[in-house]
Amino acid sequence: MIEIKIKNKLEMTKLATKIALLAKKGDVIGLNGTLGAGKSFFASAFINSLLDQKISVTSPTFNLLYTYSTKTAEIYHFDLYRLKKEEELYNIGIEDSIINGISLIEWPHLAKNLITKNFLDIEIKIDGEQERIITLKPDITWNNRLLNYEISNLA
Repeated sequence: MIEIKIKNKLEMTKLATKIALLAKKGDVIGLNGTLGAGKSFFASAFINSLLDQKISVTSPTFNLLYTYSTKTAEIYHFDLYRLKKEEELYNIGIEDSIINGISLIEWPHLAKNLITKNFLDIEIKIDGEQERIITLKPDITWNNRLLNYEISNLA
């Protein structure tokens, strides 16, 4: 587990970019936190760091899923906030997305039984107006990548 203190949106963007540069096809990044903690902001910074041209990225709260073609892989951005049962995940094709691209999952609690490898669980806690405490909980694959990279150095 890695804990990082974020002072502002610029540092959040830098962290999301560093993680995006480490991400590969088949990876799943879970984004946890209360409403307004910065899950969608993190996802936007992550996705835009892999695009040639910046775009407006919003949370797929009502659509459940948005996809983005990037230079690294297809990104599947899920928001599972409105789902109540694990069975509902199969209706949106989450199992194929986990295999075929990079999955960013806001509110991932329902999907955790489907994620068997390449999982980085991120907890975002509010610690002030812009300040956040980010806790990275990597599986073994992500742990090895993060150990070889100065992830907490946001300079």
